[in-house]
Amino acid sequence: MNPMTEKIEQLQHELYDVLKKAEKDRRKLTIYRIICYGGALLYFIGIIAIQFMPYSEGAMSLLLNDYARNPNPTFLEQNKILFFIIPLFLLIGVGGFGLSIYYRKIAEAEQTSIRRIFHTMFPTAKLALLPSEVSKFLLQQSNFFGSTSDISAQSLGMVIFENSGQKITFRDMIINAAKPKDWWVHIPIIGSMLFPIVMTLKGMFAARIENIAGTFRGMFANAQLQKKINGSVVVLPDKLESKLDYLAKNIQALKNVNGNKLVTLEDIEFERYFAVYASDEVLARYVLTPAMMLRMTELKKKYNRDIMLSFNGDNFFFAVTMPEGFLTLGSSSLTSGEALKDLYDNFSPAQEILNDLKLK
Repeated sequence: MNPMTEKIEQLQHELYDVLKKAEKDRRKLTIYRIICYGGALLYFIGIIAIQFMPYSEGAMSLLLNDYARNPNPTFLEQNKILFFIIPLFLLIGVGGFGLSIYYRKIAEAEQTSIRRIFHTMFPTAKLALLPSEVSKFLLQQSNFFGSTSDISAQSLGMVIFENSGQKITFRDMIINAAKPKDWWVHIPIIGSMLFPIVMTLKGMFAARIENIAGTFRGMFANAQLQKKINGSVVVLPDKLESKLDYLAKNIQALKNVNGNKLVTLEDIEFERYFAVYASDEVLARYVLTPAMMLRMTELKKKYNRDIMLSFNGDNFFFAVTMPEGFLTLGSSSLTSGEALKDLYDNFSPAQEILNDLKLK
């Protein structure tokens, strides 16, 4: 048996009670999530429906008293709408209360497990699970996000690996756009009606609750190159998937950073997955060695999702979308062992990446 597989099984046994409880809490979280956001969804749909009720006498009579037929209504007859509003508020309140309790319990269980996992699997790595701001300068250097003037980024956790004096930092990052990009948001009537419904649906179906207001969630890594390059090289997915949301909307900006031009390379498999934009073709071939292109192709196959890489001066950047979170136990069954294996697999390429970045 592989030594790391043995370690994962040992950790699974040690953390079984914690993970089993977290699995139960996650199921309860899902129930309270549906109650809370389902109640909110019905509330917002009701508000929209009320706007059209004046055109329907029958519908209006369900919510408001008809003074022509009943000139002296009781308090309840005069406020029939409360029979609809109060139950919905109770649903939202109970759901929200349950959400806050079980979200905190799951977060505590995850952090306990992740710290234990890292101590065992990566004893030399530095781990921080506290939220922190990510500088716009760092985002701008990466050449991934187009203009950074209208975005902010938060790191929910950070891991630092060091090898022979070289350091690579991984962040579990959420990006928030200050201005929504969807066209309908900016139409006064449609936007005001649909925006709360869309946000409520995101709350019900987002991979993680903390993703609701985010436009990108995933791994964001950076490292300093041993040798500075004179220019920039940006490696993007050949076809950005629509689920990349904010990034897909900025693809033209990504392609034209610093006057970068499309570069064609000879690695057929690599070019099936990636498009390369560089300030200089010779520089692109110098940076993207056969070993480096092979590593990128392996990463693409490993994550089975769009990944982006860039080289700018003496900096290297790497990003991959992970809606389920990067420094989390993911969506796998917590008691099956897959969650621990998935977490380990997120970091296993770290040493290989560092070796490939020397650019001697």
